[in-house]
Amino acid sequence: MSTKLLKTGAISVALDSGCSTADVDTPVLMVDRLATLSNLVSRGLARLYSVRFGLTISDWRVLAVISRYPGVSSNAVCELAAMDKVRVSRAVSRLLELERIERRSDKRDRRRSKLYATEEGLDIYAQVVPVARAYEAKLLAGLSAEESRLLQHLLATLETSANGIAREGFGMAVGLDLRAHVKQR
Repeated sequence: MSTKLLKTGAISVALDSGCSTADVDTPVLMVDRLATLSNLVSRGLARLYSVRFGLTISDWRVLAVISRYPGVSSNAVCELAAMDKVRVSRAVSRLLELERIERRSDKRDRRRSKLYATEEGLDIYAQVVPVARAYEAKLLAGLSAEESRLLQHLLATLETSANGIAREGFGMAVGLDLRAHVKQR
């Protein structure tokens, strides 16, 4: 069986002969590279907070938002962390059970609740952030100061674009009539 070498960025993967040349020669979409990079970075940091504090990636992201924005609602956590409601709900339940966050009723509207990090949650946050900053510094070490600033600017621009597309709806943003693609029953 022959193998082909697929190289994307710094990653090389051996593919068996069952992959067509078109699969290997097609340029990788930038959105896929961003997703892969995000997963690599998340997994790298997850080793720290998983082993040391028993947190999942979702737990950490929710705890980080709640620590930065005390009194935030679950819906706001979804928006701020760009996470779906199911993941946020599971992470909130888990963090409540572990007593890393607490839920309080909104004094002005008892139907709403606000989320706050407990002392233990804030302590975890305070321990993870410096390690995350060090990881970030190591990740960016190959960039000059100007490239780092440019990357920050480009990421902010892409975030703004992605948020705009999300608000508009992808189909509308690219001119698709999604109703035409839905099978009639």
